[in-house]
Amino acid sequence: MSKKHRNIPEKKHGGKVDTAKETEKNAAEEAAEKAVEKDIGTQSDIKNDNKRKTLDPRKKHGIMSIAFTAIFITAVVVLNIIVGLLTDRFGLRADLTASGMYTLDKQTEYYLDYFLNTDISITVTSSEKHFVDEGEYFKQINEILQKLSAYSERITLDYLELEQNPDFAARFSGETLVNDYVVVENKKSGRYRIITPIDYFGLDDETAMYYYYYYGYIGNSLIEQEAVSAMIYVSDDDPAKIVFTEGFGEHGSEALSRLLSKNGYDVETVNLLTGELPEDADAVVIYAPSSDLNAEQLAKLDKFLDNNGKLGKNVFYFASSDQPKTPNIDGFLSDWGLEIGYSVIGHTNPDYMLNAQTYYMHLQQVELTDFTEESYKKGFILGSDLRPVYTLPGTSNAFDVLMRSYEKAFLYPLDNEGEFDLAGAETGIFNDVVMSTKRSSDSVSRVCAAGSETLAGNTLMSYANAGNQTFFLGVFDSVLGKNKGISITPKSFETIYFDMSAGTANVFAVILCIVIPVGIVVFGVVIYFRRRHR
Repeated sequence: MSKKHRNIPEKKHGGKVDTAKETEKNAAEEAAEKAVEKDIGTQSDIKNDNKRKTLDPRKKHGIMSIAFTAIFITAVVVLNIIVGLLTDRFGLRADLTASGMYTLDKQTEYYLDYFLNTDISITVTSSEKHFVDEGEYFKQINEILQKLSAYSERITLDYLELEQNPDFAARFSGETLVNDYVVVENKKSGRYRIITPIDYFGLDDETAMYYYYYYGYIGNSLIEQEAVSAMIYVSDDDPAKIVFTEGFGEHGSEALSRLLSKNGYDVETVNLLTGELPEDADAVVIYAPSSDLNAEQLAKLDKFLDNNGKLGKNVFYFASSDQPKTPNIDGFLSDWGLEIGYSVIGHTNPDYMLNAQTYYMHLQQVELTDFTEESYKKGFILGSDLRPVYTLPGTSNAFDVLMRSYEKAFLYPLDNEGEFDLAGAETGIFNDVVMSTKRSSDSVSRVCAAGSETLAGNTLMSYANAGNQTFFLGVFDSVLGKNKGISITPKSFETIYFDMSAGTANVFAVILCIVIPVGIVVFGVVIYFRRRHR
Protein backbone atom coordinates (compact mmCIF):
# COMPACT_ATOMS: atom_id res chain seq x y z
CA MET A 1 0.00 0.00 0.00
CA SER A 2 1.63 3.31 -1.19
CA LYS A 3 1.42 6.66 0.53
CA LYS A 4 -0.65 8.34 -2.17
CA HIS A 5 -3.53 5.98 -1.55
CA ARG A 6 -3.61 6.46 2.21
CA ASN A 7 -6.30 8.65 3.76
CA ILE A 8 -4.64 10.66 6.43
CA PRO A 9 -7.22 11.92 8.92
CA GLU A 10 -6.94 15.52 9.75
CA LYS A 11 -6.96 16.06 13.42
CA LYS A 12 -6.75 19.61 14.46
CA HIS A 13 -5.48 20.99 17.69
CA GLY A 14 -5.90 24.58 17.91
CA GLY A 15 -6.55 24.80 14.20
CA LYS A 16 -3.35 22.94 13.33
CA VAL A 17 -2.57 19.29 12.50
CA ASP A 18 -0.77 17.31 15.24
CA THR A 19 2.25 16.51 13.13
CA ALA A 20 4.18 14.57 15.80
CA LYS A 21 1.45 11.99 16.27
CA GLU A 22 0.92 11.73 12.55
CA THR A 23 4.59 11.06 11.92
CA GLU A 24 4.65 8.34 14.57
CA LYS A 25 1.57 6.67 13.03
CA ASN A 26 3.01 6.71 9.52
CA ALA A 27 6.26 5.13 10.75
CA ALA A 28 4.36 2.28 12.39
CA GLU A 29 2.31 1.64 9.26
CA GLU A 30 5.45 1.56 7.09
CA ALA A 31 7.12 -0.93 9.44
CA ALA A 32 4.09 -3.23 9.27
CA GLU A 33 4.00 -2.97 5.49
CA LYS A 34 7.68 -3.92 5.20
CA ALA A 35 7.14 -6.90 7.45
CA VAL A 36 4.31 -8.13 5.22
CA GLU A 37 6.40 -7.65 2.07
CA LYS A 38 9.33 -9.47 3.68
CA ASP A 39 7.11 -12.42 4.62
CA ILE A 40 5.70 -12.63 1.08
CA GLY A 41 9.24 -12.55 -0.35
CA THR A 42 10.40 -15.26 1.98
CA GLN A 43 7.53 -17.58 0.98
CA SER A 44 8.27 -16.88 -2.67
CA ASP A 45 11.95 -17.81 -2.16
CA ILE A 46 10.96 -21.07 -0.47
CA LYS A 47 8.69 -21.98 -3.38
CA ASN A 48 11.46 -21.17 -5.85
CA ASP A 49 13.94 -23.30 -3.87
CA ASN A 50 11.52 -26.24 -3.80
CA LYS A 51 10.97 -25.86 -7.50
CA ARG A 52 14.71 -25.91 -8.12
CA LYS A 53 15.08 -29.02 -5.94
CA THR A 54 12.44 -30.94 -7.95
CA LEU A 55 14.45 -32.67 -10.76
CA ASP A 56 13.38 -33.47 -14.23
CA PRO A 57 12.14 -37.12 -14.22
CA ARG A 58 14.34 -37.91 -17.22
CA LYS A 59 17.41 -36.68 -15.35
CA LYS A 60 16.36 -38.71 -12.34
CA HIS A 61 16.06 -41.92 -14.42
CA GLY A 62 19.43 -41.22 -16.03
CA ILE A 63 21.16 -40.97 -12.66
CA MET A 64 19.44 -44.15 -11.47
CA SER A 65 20.48 -45.96 -14.64
CA ILE A 66 24.10 -44.92 -14.17
CA ALA A 67 24.00 -45.98 -10.53
CA PHE A 68 22.41 -49.33 -11.40
CA THR A 69 25.01 -49.96 -14.12
CA ALA A 70 27.85 -49.15 -11.73
CA ILE A 71 26.41 -51.45 -9.08
CA PHE A 72 25.90 -54.25 -11.63
CA ILE A 73 29.46 -53.96 -12.97
CA THR A 74 30.82 -53.93 -9.42
CA ALA A 75 28.76 -56.99 -8.54
CA VAL A 76 30.01 -58.85 -11.63
CA VAL A 77 33.63 -58.02 -10.78
CA VAL A 78 33.18 -59.09 -7.15
CA LEU A 79 31.39 -62.29 -8.22
CA ASN A 80 34.20 -63.05 -10.67
CA ILE A 81 36.77 -62.58 -7.92
CA ILE A 82 34.82 -64.83 -5.54
CA VAL A 83 34.39 -67.53 -8.19
CA GLY A 84 38.10 -67.32 -8.98
CA LEU A 85 39.01 -67.76 -5.32
CA LEU A 86 36.59 -70.66 -4.91
CA THR A 87 37.92 -72.26 -8.08
CA ASP A 88 41.49 -72.02 -6.83
CA ARG A 89 40.58 -73.20 -3.34
CA PHE A 90 38.11 -75.97 -4.12
CA GLY A 91 38.87 -76.82 -7.75
CA LEU A 92 35.47 -75.75 -9.07
CA ARG A 93 36.10 -76.55 -12.73
CA ALA A 94 34.02 -78.61 -15.10
CA ASP A 95 35.71 -81.67 -16.61
CA LEU A 96 34.23 -82.23 -20.07
CA THR A 97 36.65 -84.97 -21.16
CA ALA A 98 35.27 -88.44 -21.85
CA SER A 99 37.80 -90.13 -19.54
CA GLY A 100 37.53 -87.70 -16.61
CA MET A 101 41.07 -86.53 -17.31
CA TYR A 102 40.82 -83.59 -14.92
CA THR A 103 38.75 -85.27 -12.17
CA LEU A 104 40.06 -87.04 -9.07
CA ASP A 105 39.35 -90.76 -8.87
CA LYS A 106 36.87 -91.88 -6.19
CA GLN A 107 39.60 -94.06 -4.71
CA THR A 108 41.78 -90.97 -4.31
CA GLU A 109 39.00 -89.10 -2.53
CA TYR A 110 38.43 -92.15 -0.32
CA TYR A 111 42.09 -92.17 0.73
CA LEU A 112 42.23 -88.42 1.35
CA ASP A 113 39.01 -88.51 3.37
CA TYR A 114 39.79 -91.46 5.63
CA PHE A 115 43.48 -92.36 5.65
CA LEU A 116 45.64 -89.28 5.10
CA ASN A 117 46.67 -88.49 8.67
CA THR A 118 49.62 -86.14 8.29
CA ASP A 119 50.48 -82.87 6.55
CA ILE A 120 51.94 -83.27 3.07
CA SER A 121 53.81 -80.79 0.90
CA ILE A 122 53.94 -81.19 -2.88
CA THR A 123 56.63 -79.14 -4.57
CA VAL A 124 57.03 -78.77 -8.34
CA THR A 125 60.60 -77.87 -9.26
CA SER A 126 59.57 -75.25 -11.82
CA SER A 127 57.55 -72.08 -11.80
CA GLU A 128 53.90 -72.75 -12.51
CA LYS A 129 54.05 -70.72 -15.72
CA HIS A 130 57.05 -72.65 -17.00
CA PHE A 131 55.42 -75.96 -16.06
CA VAL A 132 52.12 -75.40 -17.87
CA ASP A 133 53.92 -73.81 -20.83
CA GLU A 134 55.57 -77.19 -21.43
CA GLY A 135 52.39 -78.29 -23.21
CA GLU A 136 48.96 -79.82 -22.91
CA TYR A 137 50.17 -82.90 -21.03
CA PHE A 138 51.83 -80.82 -18.34
CA LYS A 139 48.68 -78.74 -17.97
CA GLN A 140 46.82 -81.91 -17.06
CA ILE A 141 49.49 -82.84 -14.50
CA ASN A 142 49.23 -79.36 -13.01
CA GLU A 143 45.44 -79.53 -12.88
CA ILE A 144 45.44 -82.81 -10.93
CA LEU A 145 48.01 -81.46 -8.46
CA GLN A 146 45.81 -78.40 -7.98
CA LYS A 147 42.79 -80.65 -7.39
CA LEU A 148 44.67 -82.65 -4.73
CA SER A 149 45.68 -79.47 -2.91
CA ALA A 150 42.16 -78.06 -3.13
CA TYR A 151 40.54 -81.28 -1.92
CA SER A 152 42.46 -81.67 1.34
CA GLU A 153 43.61 -79.01 3.80
CA ARG A 154 46.50 -81.32 4.72
CA ILE A 155 48.09 -80.89 1.28
CA THR A 156 49.99 -77.79 0.20
CA LEU A 157 51.23 -77.21 -3.35
CA ASP A 158 54.21 -74.99 -4.18
CA TYR A 159 56.19 -74.15 -7.30
CA LEU A 160 59.79 -73.06 -7.17
CA GLU A 161 62.72 -72.64 -9.54
CA LEU A 162 65.73 -74.64 -8.41
CA GLU A 163 68.21 -71.99 -9.50
CA GLN A 164 66.57 -69.46 -7.20
CA ASN A 165 66.09 -71.88 -4.29
CA PRO A 166 69.42 -73.63 -3.62
CA ASP A 167 68.43 -74.35 -0.01
CA PHE A 168 65.58 -76.57 -1.18
CA ALA A 169 67.83 -78.70 -3.39
CA ALA A 170 70.41 -78.93 -0.59
CA ARG A 171 67.84 -80.69 1.61
CA PHE A 172 67.88 -83.62 -0.81
CA SER A 173 71.61 -84.20 -1.08
CA GLY A 174 72.46 -87.25 -3.12
CA GLU A 175 69.25 -86.94 -5.14
CA THR A 176 69.01 -85.68 -8.70
CA LEU A 177 66.60 -82.77 -8.99
CA VAL A 178 65.89 -81.01 -12.27
CA ASN A 179 63.02 -78.98 -13.68
CA ASP A 180 59.53 -80.49 -13.76
CA TYR A 181 60.14 -82.98 -10.94
CA VAL A 182 57.49 -83.35 -8.22
CA VAL A 183 58.65 -83.80 -4.61
CA VAL A 184 56.13 -85.21 -2.11
CA GLU A 185 57.21 -84.77 1.50
CA ASN A 186 55.90 -85.55 4.97
CA LYS A 187 56.14 -82.17 6.73
CA LYS A 188 56.57 -83.80 10.13
CA SER A 189 59.05 -86.60 9.51
CA GLY A 190 60.76 -85.30 6.37
CA ARG A 191 60.22 -88.63 4.61
CA TYR A 192 59.92 -87.94 0.89
CA ARG A 193 59.54 -89.39 -2.57
CA ILE A 194 60.54 -87.79 -5.87
CA ILE A 195 58.30 -88.22 -8.94
CA THR A 196 59.90 -87.66 -12.33
CA PRO A 197 58.20 -87.03 -15.70
CA ILE A 198 59.03 -90.63 -16.60
CA ASP A 199 56.99 -91.70 -13.56
CA TYR A 200 53.96 -89.48 -13.99
CA PHE A 201 53.71 -90.09 -17.73
CA GLY A 202 54.12 -93.86 -17.29
CA LEU A 203 57.14 -94.05 -19.59
CA ASP A 204 59.65 -96.87 -19.60
CA ASP A 205 62.89 -94.91 -19.65
CA GLU A 206 64.67 -91.70 -20.67
CA THR A 207 64.40 -92.73 -24.32
CA ALA A 208 60.62 -92.58 -24.10
CA MET A 209 60.86 -89.11 -22.56
CA TYR A 210 63.04 -87.90 -25.41
CA TYR A 211 60.46 -89.42 -27.74
CA TYR A 212 57.90 -87.11 -26.21
CA TYR A 213 60.04 -84.01 -26.53
CA TYR A 214 60.80 -84.89 -30.14
CA TYR A 215 57.39 -86.07 -31.34
CA GLY A 216 55.16 -84.38 -28.77
CA TYR A 217 53.12 -87.46 -27.87
CA ILE A 218 52.42 -89.23 -24.57
CA GLY A 219 49.76 -91.89 -24.07
CA ASN A 220 48.83 -91.82 -20.37
CA SER A 221 48.86 -89.75 -17.22
CA LEU A 222 49.83 -91.51 -13.98
CA ILE A 223 50.26 -88.40 -11.84
CA GLU A 224 47.29 -89.21 -9.63
CA GLN A 225 48.54 -92.74 -8.87
CA GLU A 226 52.09 -91.52 -8.35
CA ALA A 227 51.13 -88.62 -6.09
CA VAL A 228 48.80 -90.68 -3.90
CA SER A 229 51.30 -93.53 -3.80
CA ALA A 230 53.97 -91.09 -2.65
CA MET A 231 51.64 -89.75 0.05
CA ILE A 232 50.96 -93.29 1.29
CA TYR A 233 54.69 -93.99 1.33
CA VAL A 234 55.83 -90.83 3.13
CA SER A 235 52.97 -91.04 5.65
CA ASP A 236 54.10 -94.44 6.93
CA ASP A 237 57.16 -94.15 9.18
CA ASP A 238 57.34 -97.94 9.55
CA PRO A 239 56.33 -99.46 6.20
CA ALA A 240 55.93 -103.19 5.77
CA LYS A 241 58.78 -104.86 3.85
CA ILE A 242 58.15 -107.41 1.11
CA VAL A 243 60.92 -109.50 -0.44
CA PHE A 244 60.69 -111.03 -3.92
CA THR A 245 62.94 -114.04 -4.43
CA GLU A 246 65.15 -114.66 -7.45
CA GLY A 247 67.64 -117.27 -8.56
CA PHE A 248 65.22 -119.93 -9.79
CA GLY A 249 63.99 -118.47 -13.05
CA GLU A 250 61.05 -116.66 -11.49
CA HIS A 251 58.59 -115.08 -13.92
CA GLY A 252 58.43 -111.30 -14.27
CA SER A 253 56.73 -109.85 -11.20
CA GLU A 254 57.00 -106.18 -12.14
CA ALA A 255 53.25 -105.51 -12.02
CA LEU A 256 52.77 -106.88 -8.52
CA SER A 257 56.01 -105.36 -7.25
CA ARG A 258 55.06 -101.96 -8.68
CA LEU A 259 51.55 -102.14 -7.21
CA LEU A 260 52.89 -102.84 -3.73
CA SER A 261 55.61 -100.21 -3.99
CA LYS A 262 53.11 -97.59 -5.14
CA ASN A 263 51.01 -98.31 -2.07
CA GLY A 264 53.64 -97.67 0.55
CA TYR A 265 55.44 -101.02 0.86
CA ASP A 266 59.21 -101.31 0.89
CA VAL A 267 59.99 -103.83 -1.84
CA GLU A 268 63.34 -105.49 -2.42
CA THR A 269 64.78 -108.59 -4.10
CA VAL A 270 66.83 -111.39 -2.51
CA ASN A 271 68.58 -114.22 -4.31
CA LEU A 272 67.73 -117.36 -2.34
CA LEU A 273 70.78 -119.15 -3.76
CA THR A 274 73.27 -116.74 -2.23
CA GLY A 275 71.44 -114.53 0.24
CA GLU A 276 69.45 -114.72 3.44
CA LEU A 277 65.93 -113.49 4.01
CA PRO A 278 65.97 -110.24 6.05
CA GLU A 279 64.72 -110.62 9.60
CA ASP A 280 62.75 -107.38 9.30
CA ALA A 281 60.88 -108.57 6.20
CA ASP A 282 57.16 -109.11 6.71
CA ALA A 283 56.47 -111.23 3.64
CA VAL A 284 58.26 -113.22 0.92
CA VAL A 285 56.88 -113.59 -2.61
CA ILE A 286 57.95 -116.60 -4.70
CA TYR A 287 56.69 -115.75 -8.17
CA ALA A 288 56.39 -118.82 -10.40
CA PRO A 289 59.91 -120.26 -10.39
CA SER A 290 60.77 -122.29 -13.47
CA SER A 291 62.97 -124.69 -11.48
CA ASP A 292 62.50 -126.43 -8.14
CA LEU A 293 63.97 -125.14 -4.90
CA ASN A 294 66.31 -127.41 -2.99
CA ALA A 295 66.38 -128.31 0.70
CA GLU A 296 68.69 -125.40 1.61
CA GLN A 297 66.39 -122.73 0.18
CA LEU A 298 63.30 -124.38 1.67
CA ALA A 299 65.02 -124.39 5.07
CA LYS A 300 65.42 -120.60 4.74
CA LEU A 301 61.69 -120.31 4.17
CA ASP A 302 60.88 -122.53 7.17
CA LYS A 303 63.20 -120.49 9.40
CA PHE A 304 61.67 -117.25 8.17
CA LEU A 305 58.09 -118.39 8.86
CA ASP A 306 58.92 -119.76 12.32
CA ASN A 307 60.67 -116.49 13.29
CA ASN A 308 62.25 -118.06 16.39
CA GLY A 309 58.85 -119.34 17.48
CA LYS A 310 57.27 -115.88 17.31
CA LEU A 311 55.67 -116.41 13.89
CA GLY A 312 54.26 -113.19 12.37
CA LYS A 313 55.65 -113.85 8.85
CA ASN A 314 54.05 -114.59 5.49
CA VAL A 315 54.90 -116.36 2.21
CA PHE A 316 52.99 -115.84 -1.07
CA TYR A 317 53.57 -118.52 -3.68
CA PHE A 318 52.41 -118.21 -7.30
CA ALA A 319 52.36 -121.35 -9.44
CA SER A 320 52.45 -121.45 -13.24
CA SER A 321 51.22 -123.75 -15.98
CA ASP A 322 54.70 -123.42 -17.55
CA GLN A 323 56.46 -125.03 -14.60
CA PRO A 324 57.79 -128.55 -14.65
CA LYS A 325 56.87 -130.68 -11.71
CA THR A 326 58.36 -129.28 -8.48
CA PRO A 327 58.35 -132.02 -5.79
CA ASN A 328 60.38 -129.97 -3.27
CA ILE A 329 58.07 -126.97 -3.45
CA ASP A 330 55.11 -129.35 -3.33
CA GLY A 331 56.50 -130.83 -0.11
CA PHE A 332 56.86 -127.39 1.44
CA LEU A 333 53.24 -126.56 0.55
CA SER A 334 51.94 -129.88 1.88
CA ASP A 335 53.44 -129.04 5.30
CA TRP A 336 50.97 -126.15 5.28
CA GLY A 337 48.09 -128.36 4.11
CA LEU A 338 48.15 -127.09 0.50
CA GLU A 339 48.51 -128.82 -2.85
CA ILE A 340 48.53 -127.37 -6.36
CA GLY A 341 47.14 -129.72 -8.98
CA TYR A 342 49.06 -130.44 -12.19
CA SER A 343 46.23 -129.28 -14.45
CA VAL A 344 44.53 -126.05 -15.49
CA ILE A 345 40.96 -124.91 -14.96
CA GLY A 346 38.75 -124.25 -17.99
CA HIS A 347 35.19 -123.02 -18.59
CA THR A 348 32.74 -123.72 -21.39
CA ASN A 349 29.99 -121.48 -20.00
CA PRO A 350 30.03 -118.35 -22.23
CA ASP A 351 28.95 -116.21 -19.24
CA TYR A 352 32.41 -116.70 -17.71
CA MET A 353 34.57 -116.68 -20.84
CA LEU A 354 36.09 -113.72 -22.63
CA ASN A 355 35.22 -115.31 -25.95
CA ALA A 356 34.33 -118.71 -27.33
CA GLN A 357 37.98 -119.71 -27.92
CA THR A 358 39.39 -118.87 -24.48
CA TYR A 359 38.42 -121.85 -22.35
CA TYR A 360 41.31 -121.20 -19.99
CA MET A 361 40.95 -117.42 -19.58
CA HIS A 362 37.81 -116.69 -17.62
CA LEU A 363 36.19 -114.83 -14.75
CA GLN A 364 36.76 -115.89 -11.16
CA GLN A 365 34.66 -115.74 -8.01
CA VAL A 366 36.07 -113.69 -5.15
CA GLU A 367 35.29 -115.09 -1.73
CA LEU A 368 34.42 -112.41 0.84
CA THR A 369 36.61 -113.35 3.83
CA ASP A 370 38.75 -111.43 6.28
CA PHE A 371 41.29 -111.00 3.48
CA THR A 372 38.96 -109.90 0.68
CA GLU A 373 36.47 -107.32 1.85
CA GLU A 374 33.58 -106.06 -0.24
CA SER A 375 35.29 -102.69 -0.68
CA TYR A 376 38.03 -104.46 -2.67
CA LYS A 377 35.72 -106.32 -5.01
CA LYS A 378 35.79 -104.21 -8.15
CA GLY A 379 34.08 -105.51 -11.27
CA PHE A 380 35.41 -109.00 -11.90
CA ILE A 381 38.64 -110.90 -11.40
CA LEU A 382 40.22 -112.26 -14.55
CA GLY A 383 42.33 -115.43 -14.58
CA SER A 384 44.19 -117.47 -17.16
CA ASP A 385 45.68 -120.99 -17.05
CA LEU A 386 44.84 -121.37 -13.38
CA ARG A 387 45.91 -124.53 -11.61
CA PRO A 388 43.55 -125.78 -8.88
CA VAL A 389 44.60 -125.34 -5.23
CA TYR A 390 43.51 -128.10 -2.84
CA THR A 391 43.41 -128.20 0.97
CA LEU A 392 44.75 -131.37 2.60
CA PRO A 393 43.35 -133.13 5.67
CA GLY A 394 45.44 -133.90 8.74
CA THR A 395 46.62 -130.38 9.63
CA SER A 396 45.61 -127.98 12.38
CA ASN A 397 46.02 -124.99 10.10
CA ALA A 398 43.02 -122.82 9.24
CA PHE A 399 42.17 -122.28 5.56
CA ASP A 400 40.59 -119.33 3.76
CA VAL A 401 39.54 -119.77 0.15
CA LEU A 402 40.03 -116.33 -1.37
CA MET A 403 39.12 -117.10 -4.97
CA ARG A 404 37.49 -120.00 -6.81
CA SER A 405 36.07 -120.85 -10.21
CA TYR A 406 32.39 -120.75 -11.09
CA GLU A 407 30.46 -124.02 -11.14
CA LYS A 408 30.80 -126.57 -13.94
CA ALA A 409 34.43 -125.70 -14.61
CA PHE A 410 36.61 -128.54 -15.95
CA LEU A 411 40.25 -129.60 -15.54
CA TYR A 412 42.73 -130.06 -18.37
CA PRO A 413 45.73 -132.20 -17.27
CA LEU A 414 49.09 -130.53 -18.00
CA ASP A 415 50.66 -133.91 -18.75
CA ASN A 416 47.95 -134.86 -21.24
CA GLU A 417 49.60 -136.29 -24.37
CA GLY A 418 46.65 -137.53 -26.40
CA GLU A 419 43.44 -136.03 -27.63
CA PHE A 420 41.57 -134.40 -24.79
CA ASP A 421 38.05 -135.68 -24.11
CA LEU A 422 36.11 -132.69 -22.75
CA ALA A 423 33.04 -134.84 -22.08
CA GLY A 424 35.05 -137.07 -19.73
CA ALA A 425 36.92 -134.26 -17.93
CA GLU A 426 36.65 -133.73 -14.19
CA THR A 427 34.18 -130.93 -13.50
CA GLY A 428 33.11 -128.89 -10.49
CA ILE A 429 34.12 -125.77 -8.57
CA PHE A 430 37.88 -125.45 -8.02
CA ASN A 431 39.86 -123.20 -5.69
CA ASP A 432 42.12 -120.60 -7.30
CA VAL A 433 43.72 -118.90 -4.26
CA VAL A 434 43.89 -120.38 -0.74
CA MET A 435 45.41 -118.99 2.47
CA SER A 436 46.77 -121.39 5.13
CA THR A 437 47.22 -119.95 8.64
CA LYS A 438 49.26 -121.36 11.54
CA ARG A 439 48.57 -119.84 14.93
CA SER A 440 50.46 -119.55 18.19
CA SER A 441 49.13 -118.01 21.39
CA ASP A 442 49.48 -114.43 20.20
CA SER A 443 50.61 -114.46 16.57
CA VAL A 444 50.16 -116.11 13.18
CA SER A 445 52.19 -117.01 10.11
CA ARG A 446 50.60 -117.63 6.73
CA VAL A 447 51.30 -119.28 3.39
CA CYS A 448 49.11 -118.19 0.49
CA ALA A 449 49.08 -120.27 -2.71
CA ALA A 450 47.76 -118.92 -6.03
CA GLY A 451 47.10 -121.22 -8.97
CA SER A 452 48.65 -118.91 -11.58
CA GLU A 453 51.07 -116.01 -11.83
CA THR A 454 48.83 -114.50 -14.55
CA LEU A 455 46.42 -113.28 -11.87
CA ALA A 456 49.03 -110.70 -10.83
CA GLY A 457 50.89 -110.48 -14.12
CA ASN A 458 51.48 -107.47 -16.35
CA THR A 459 48.65 -108.31 -18.77
CA LEU A 460 45.70 -109.01 -16.48
CA MET A 461 46.71 -106.42 -13.90
CA SER A 462 46.50 -103.77 -16.62
CA TYR A 463 42.82 -104.42 -17.41
CA ALA A 464 41.10 -101.22 -16.28
CA ASN A 465 37.70 -102.84 -15.71
CA ALA A 466 39.01 -105.94 -13.90
CA GLY A 467 39.59 -106.08 -10.16
CA ASN A 468 42.91 -107.98 -10.12
CA GLN A 469 44.93 -105.07 -8.75
CA THR A 470 42.30 -104.28 -6.16
CA PHE A 471 42.02 -107.90 -5.08
CA PHE A 472 45.73 -108.49 -4.46
CA LEU A 473 46.24 -105.12 -2.85
CA GLY A 474 43.37 -105.94 -0.50
CA VAL A 475 44.92 -109.30 0.38
CA PHE A 476 48.36 -107.85 1.14
CA ASP A 477 46.89 -104.95 3.10
CA SER A 478 44.73 -107.23 5.22
CA VAL A 479 47.44 -109.81 5.88
CA LEU A 480 50.08 -107.22 6.75
CA GLY A 481 47.77 -104.97 8.74
CA LYS A 482 48.15 -101.95 6.50
CA ASN A 483 45.75 -99.10 5.86
CA LYS A 484 43.75 -99.92 2.79
CA GLY A 485 45.68 -99.06 -0.33
CA ILE A 486 44.09 -97.82 -3.51
CA SER A 487 44.12 -98.83 -7.13
CA ILE A 488 43.63 -95.95 -9.58
CA THR A 489 43.06 -96.44 -13.28
CA PRO A 490 45.50 -94.53 -15.54
CA LYS A 491 43.97 -91.71 -17.57
CA SER A 492 44.54 -91.78 -21.32
CA PHE A 493 45.54 -88.61 -23.16
CA GLU A 494 43.96 -90.08 -26.26
CA THR A 495 40.54 -89.04 -24.96
CA ILE A 496 41.09 -85.38 -24.12
CA TYR A 497 38.07 -84.00 -25.92
CA PHE A 498 34.50 -82.96 -25.26
CA ASP A 499 32.62 -85.93 -26.60
CA MET A 500 29.01 -85.18 -27.60
CA SER A 501 26.50 -86.66 -30.00
CA ALA A 502 25.20 -84.83 -33.08
CA GLY A 503 21.90 -84.21 -31.27
CA THR A 504 23.67 -82.65 -28.28
CA ALA A 505 25.79 -80.53 -30.61
CA ASN A 506 22.63 -79.25 -32.34
CA VAL A 507 21.04 -78.33 -29.03
CA PHE A 508 24.13 -76.37 -28.01
CA ALA A 509 24.20 -74.64 -31.40
CA VAL A 510 20.56 -73.53 -31.08
CA ILE A 511 21.09 -72.27 -27.53
CA LEU A 512 24.33 -70.40 -28.25
CA CYS A 513 23.50 -69.07 -31.72
CA ILE A 514 19.74 -68.38 -31.49
CA VAL A 515 18.20 -68.53 -28.01
CA ILE A 516 20.78 -66.46 -26.14
CA PRO A 517 21.25 -63.72 -28.82
CA VAL A 518 17.48 -63.35 -29.38
CA GLY A 519 16.89 -63.23 -25.63
CA ILE A 520 19.43 -60.44 -25.25
CA VAL A 521 17.83 -58.42 -28.11
CA VAL A 522 14.31 -58.82 -26.68
CA PHE A 523 15.50 -57.82 -23.24
CA GLY A 524 17.14 -54.70 -24.67
CA VAL A 525 14.03 -53.67 -26.64
CA VAL A 526 11.80 -54.07 -23.57
CA ILE A 527 14.11 -51.95 -21.44
CA TYR A 528 14.27 -49.27 -24.17
CA PHE A 529 10.49 -48.84 -24.51
CA ARG A 530 9.89 -48.92 -20.79
CA ARG A 531 12.37 -46.13 -20.22
CA ARG A 532 11.05 -44.08 -23.15
CA HIS A 533 7.47 -44.02 -21.85
CA ARG A 534 8.32 -43.06 -18.32
